[in-house]
Amino acid sequence: MNREIIIFSILLLMFPIFLLSQTGPGGVGARDGSSNLIIWLRADDLNADGDNTNNPANGSLVTTWSDFSGNTNNFTQAGANRPTYNTTGAFNAVNFNAAPATPQFMNGSITGMFPNGSVFFALTPVNSGQSNTLFDNPTASLRVEQWSNTNRVGYTRYGVADYTTTIAPPFGTNSIFSYHKNTGSTNLQVNVNANVQNINIGTTTVGIPYDRIGRNSNGSDEASGNFYEIILFNSMVNDAQKIIIDNYLSAKYGNITIANNIYNEDNAGAGNYDHEVAGIGRIDASNLHTDAQGTGIVRILNPSNLGNNEFLIWGHDNAALQLNTGLNAPEIIYTRLSRTWRVSEVSTAGSAINVGNIDMRFDLTGIAGVTVGNLRLLIDTDNDGSFDDETPISGAIDLGSNIYSFNAVSDIRNNRRFTIGLATTTIITNRKITTRVNN
Repeated sequence: MNREIIIFSILLLMFPIFLLSQTGPGGVGARDGSSNLIIWLRADDLNADGDNTNNPANGSLVTTWSDFSGNTNNFTQAGANRPTYNTTGAFNAVNFNAAPATPQFMNGSITGMFPNGSVFFALTPVNSGQSNTLFDNPTASLRVEQWSNTNRVGYTRYGVADYTTTIAPPFGTNSIFSYHKNTGSTNLQVNVNANVQNINIGTTTVGIPYDRIGRNSNGSDEASGNFYEIILFNSMVNDAQKIIIDNYLSAKYGNITIANNIYNEDNAGAGNYDHEVAGIGRIDASNLHTDAQGTGIVRILNPSNLGNNEFLIWGHDNAALQLNTGLNAPEIIYTRLSRTWRVSEVSTAGSAINVGNIDMRFDLTGIAGVTVGNLRLLIDTDNDGSFDDETPISGAIDLGSNIYSFNAVSDIRNNRRFTIGLATTTIITNRKITTRVNN
């Protein structure tokens, strides 16, 4: 084996999450089973087929909540123990009701716990008047409310002890709960919206259980409320990745209050760019994430000047992913995407920063008429909401499989919008000049 192959192999082992992790939540982890993303349940896509329009009718009993991570770690239930599908609120949810005599819970395809791992829940918890559980197994459980009327989030090791935070459960509020445990540490980090607290659970060998959602017993420890999304990693995500996933969930589920609200393009005043949020960022040299795509068509990577406590996070307006004429664009652009994206490029303190040049890749599968010669990147550099007065950026590179890259892009800045369009092309021959519209 030559020296170059040895060096490349070492780099692959050192940095697996950066090479593989661009299509998971917020662009962290991969959806093909190759990364540390082990379970990803999304109530807006219950069968995990990528189509949000074929979900069950409101009130349907949920037999299977399919895994979107690529690992087929589905959660299932039968009979009267099934939760219901709820479409009456702002967001589709799997609803667990602790009131009936028969407990509602769902069993995972795999069982156990991760002493080294991270889990995120987006939900609206309901105060059932008893203890309230998220993930549970025979050894431990993650508690929305530690015991009845204690009004404290916690963690239980069955037969050993209960460990209670000082954080009050945000009943009736769209919320993000996350739990993080590192191998070799006895500390469990508990995050609830903007609150962060470490609790010592007394051992390094237990951690995050994942056997079931809720507990299979009536009268205590049942799951209660609308569950929107559950994300589980089998190794603890780093601090930059926690912030990115929090911002992805916050934007998606109604601008939930979080500790580091980096992305503000999801606000109504910014245009509600709430959709398919993803990001790159860095806290320090040990906590960074420099390649992200998420579930959208835009991938950003290779920032040339990403400093400590700096992030670039983007999302789109959910306009149709199709080319249209008659939209604001420079004269040379005869058609452009209806969909636009907007970015927050800021520090953790909220100040505008510049992460340097970036590579921007677009997966244009299903969009006809695109060539490297006519594809243009459009950036709203004066931030006036229009692309009419902008200079289209050419020089796209065809990477194959309908993926096109604009490398070393320098004009992306905080709050700016971007999209893509197709330009007319001019052919000069020895007889005449021809303007051709590629379609």
